[in-house]
Amino acid sequence: MNSTKAAVSTNAQAADPQAPSSPTTTFYQQIAAQLGASVNQSVEQIPGYHDDLSALGKRSRRLVTPKFISMTVTAVEASDELTGVKQLDVEQTRDSGQFSEAFQPLVDQLKSLTNRLELMMKAKEVKAGRGALAIYNIAKRLVKDTNNTHLAVHVANLKAELNRKRPARKSRAKPPATPPATPVATAVEGAKGGGQTK
Repeated sequence: MNSTKAAVSTNAQAADPQAPSSPTTTFYQQIAAQLGASVNQSVEQIPGYHDDLSALGKRSRRLVTPKFISMTVTAVEASDELTGVKQLDVEQTRDSGQFSEAFQPLVDQLKSLTNRLELMMKAKEVKAGRGALAIYNIAKRLVKDTNNTHLAVHVANLKAELNRKRPARKSRAKPPATPPATPVATAVEGAKGGGQTK
């Protein structure tokens, strides 16, 4: 089907060279789009997925272990006194445990998938980058020949892109181990020592 669209687009361009070319969808884009659509369709089935969780805060952490929570539920169910204080909704708490138990393996799988895709992208980009640098170095030599002046603009553009400053990473400045002595501090220390200097 895509090959048919590509053929129609090519024929249209041949008939009218001024016609804008339609973007081509790659095989990888098709896979990514299908996977993304499948994920979106699946997450819609998760109760509470779109709930506002902003109040939780980025620094929130688990207060106790899942085993501690399970043991607490058991204690509440076994005691009328603990049930009576109504500080823990057993059904809701059990639901929370089931949710985490069910989705933790999926979270691990998705993290593994993300790490693998990032590694694959890096590997392909490194290989392509090596080839591009090799071509750039060859083009720099070829452009010195007067018969290859048409390469000058490409070499200039590639050089400009290669030398373009990348955004600097924010580095956390470490405070000095000992603050530098100030004249005031030095004078105070001298006074404490009797004000004698050698």
